Amino acid sequence: MPEWERLGDDLRSGAAAASWGAFETQIFAIRPDGGLWNRYWDGERWHDWESLGDGFTGEPAASARGVDRIDVFGIGTDGRVLHRWWDGAVWVPWEDIECPVPAPAAVSCSWVGDRLDVFVRAADSSLWYATLSA
Repeated sequence: MPEWERLGDDLRSGAAAASWGAFETQIFAIRPDGGLWNRYWDGERWHDWESLGDGFTGEPAASARGVDRIDVFGIGTDGRVLHRWWDGAVWVPWEDIECPVPAPAAVSCSWVGDRLDVFVRAADSSLWYATLSA
C-alpha cells in the first residue's frame, strides 16, 4: 500500500505535474482565490506553495523539457490561455497565447524534442491543437 501525504488544502483544481531528472517534481493547482500556485519536490522534501499569479479558472497543465524548462498553462477568468515557464533561474512573466477557442475549458501540453504541443478543449467539447517553439 502506498503511503499518502497531504500536500495542500482548499484547492479549486486538480494538480498538474511535471517531472524531470531522477527526483524533481513540480505541481500546479488553482486555489479558491483564483491564484495559480506551485510547489516542488527537490529529491528530499516538498517546498512551500508559491503563487504564480491570480485570475485563473479550470485546470492548469504542465510539462517539463528538463530542469531548465518547465512550462505551465492556465485559463484566465477572462477566457485567455496563458503560458509561463521556468527558464532555469526565474519564472518568465505570463504571456497570452492567441487562441481561437471559444470559452476554453481545459488545457494540456507535452514536450516533444524542441516542440511544445498544446491542446485546448472548448466549452462546446471541441478540441484544438497548436505547437509552440522553444
